Amino acid sequence: MDTEQIKGYFTYTVYSSDTYMVSSFSSEEGNITVTGPFFDYVRNKKYLLTGMYCDHPKYGFQFNYMKVEDVLPDVKEDIINYLAVTFDGIGKKTAEKIVEHFGNDIFTILKEDPERIHEVKLSNRQYESVIDGFLNMNDPKSEAVYKLISGGFTNSESLRIYDYFKDKIDIVIKNNPYLIYLKVYGIPFSHVCDFAAKLEFEDKLLKLKEAFLVYAFKEITFNLGDTYLLREDFESSYRKNFNDDDLDRIIDLCVNERYLYVLNEKYYLYEEYRNEIIINEYLKTQNESINLEDDVIKDAIDSVGRQLDVAYDDYQIDAIRNFFLNDISIITGGPGTGKTTVVKSLVAIFGEYLPYNSIVVVAPTGRAAKRINEVCHVDSKTIHSLLRWNKETNTFVFDEENPLMYDAIIIDEFSMVDNFLFASLIKAASGVKKICIIGDDNQLPSIRQGNLLSDLISSKLFTLTRLKYNHRQHEGSEIIDLSYSIINEDVYLDRYTKDIIHYNLDEIDSIVSIIDDCIDEGYSLDDIQVLAPMYKGIYGINNLNALLQDHFNPKSRDKKERNANGMLFREGDKILQLKNRPTDDVYNGDIGILEEINNEDKYFMIDYQGTTVFYKFDDLQDISLAYAMSVHKAQGSEYKVCLFVLPNYSKNMLNRKLIYTAISRAKNRLYILGDKESFYAGVNYESRQRKTTLYNLLIEK
Repeated sequence: MDTEQIKGYFTYTVYSSDTYMVSSFSSEEGNITVTGPFFDYVRNKKYLLTGMYCDHPKYGFQFNYMKVEDVLPDVKEDIINYLAVTFDGIGKKTAEKIVEHFGNDIFTILKEDPERIHEVKLSNRQYESVIDGFLNMNDPKSEAVYKLISGGFTNSESLRIYDYFKDKIDIVIKNNPYLIYLKVYGIPFSHVCDFAAKLEFEDKLLKLKEAFLVYAFKEITFNLGDTYLLREDFESSYRKNFNDDDLDRIIDLCVNERYLYVLNEKYYLYEEYRNEIIINEYLKTQNESINLEDDVIKDAIDSVGRQLDVAYDDYQIDAIRNFFLNDISIITGGPGTGKTTVVKSLVAIFGEYLPYNSIVVVAPTGRAAKRINEVCHVDSKTIHSLLRWNKETNTFVFDEENPLMYDAIIIDEFSMVDNFLFASLIKAASGVKKICIIGDDNQLPSIRQGNLLSDLISSKLFTLTRLKYNHRQHEGSEIIDLSYSIINEDVYLDRYTKDIIHYNLDEIDSIVSIIDDCIDEGYSLDDIQVLAPMYKGIYGINNLNALLQDHFNPKSRDKKERNANGMLFREGDKILQLKNRPTDDVYNGDIGILEEINNEDKYFMIDYQGTTVFYKFDDLQDISLAYAMSVHKAQGSEYKVCLFVLPNYSKNMLNRKLIYTAISRAKNRLYILGDKESFYAGVNYESRQRKTTLYNLLIEK
């Protein structure tokens, strides 16, 4: 079918998602409904749209666009209007002044020499706005971004793709658009496939197979947490999509391009192989030590113990000694064993007895870092913040070429740290002389690939201190008692009557009523967290979030709403940050309140306990509702009250580490909602061991 072109002014958005929008345009033929990929239109600006008319059975006559371009007006009134709506700081009166000076040839004049705008008296801000705008008209970036958006990519994806390839983007699109997935961080494989499917290029099917195999590896290793696969782990996935004999050839192509690495019948993503090599080589390299003498350590422990009013148990004393006697040390222990007291003491002793050396405390999530600040009164950062992460490119400012200027690093909540993040940290740590790793090896491993804490402990290469004396358990905490009962596989829920309350799901009116009762007792909604092992189903995270939202933040004429990522957001909602945004000082796991939805300027404003962050509509995949969340997302945080929801159909999701991690998030009270059989079965089920090669690398002589 032949394409057509229409010219019209964008008036308003009828509907939009991350990738699709319905808009209203005003044209000479009247108002037109325009559908197509999401585009960041400017209100009352004129565009040339290329596409096709269609008659939708439900919504009627529409124009489906495939390409969008600016229309430069040639009539005085239109030129004035264009300048006023296009350039920041240029109102209608200023636009009239500019057009009076340059006439209707303004676009020809200023595109050739934008600096001529200085012939008109404007403010510095207005000069910059006009000059930048006309320079952008000459910028090939605009056309390339239009092409990518028209091809189905979102506005932010298109900008990221162009920023990676720059003026080579046309060559990439012509020869192999699958390079967009293979090279640019964070671009969904499905978006690239949809884009490439509309194009013709040499060896199209072969290049699709290559990209698919890399995609399959990323999906499988991420889901399993493995750093390598055996052939049977991925071959069936390939065969389901391509029933041919090309697999060996595709593997060779991926190896030659350094997307994959093969060693001893183990198949790695190349970057995951390199991460294990980097970690192994660093940990086996001895740096110059900054240790203290044993008698000095004893005096330091006594002195700082008095200052902090702490009576250390023997295991805590060993942990402190081992830190100051070794370049690399590991401290592990369950909730209540005094890990945070040890962190506080290590920093205090280091500052007093090694005043000319520097130390930093880091954690993998913002919630964990803030908890160190609150509990230990020690300045701490996320690892991403320390390294100054660029979220668009997944790279760090501090690396091999630009190392950190610290002498010692303490890494808390290490069970959550994956191979990529640890490799990134130690690449920047060439000058670091002492590392202390602190974590609970009974908790869930990292979400991403690797089994770091377990691999390091199993290697027996590093001094390990196990904190065993439980201070909170001796204060009578049932939650702590249950934690250790799970570790020892000696669980009997009926023995708990105070801090732990169990209900079968069919025995309670609703989860909402339990939370209402807690709020009546004086707890706030921020003190209470619902945890669940899965997203789907009646008692899944998605449905629980919708249920709790309706009760605690109901629909109101005064509250704006917006659909995104398959959920409804409403002003006043409790929001969970899903990804690190170090430039905004918010991190994965942080919880805030949605203060404003601005549909005109297309942003959310969220308050994270005094830190205000703005999200463009393109960035809403970075957030979720936070009334209910996964156990992984809650890891590193503590809540006064936890509701752990265990429906029958989640049995295959449960294992000992997940249940242990979930219940140890609760500080004062724990509700276990589900049948006991599922709970006991999960406690008795040991999760599969992740496939990694770091342990073998470490123990090699």
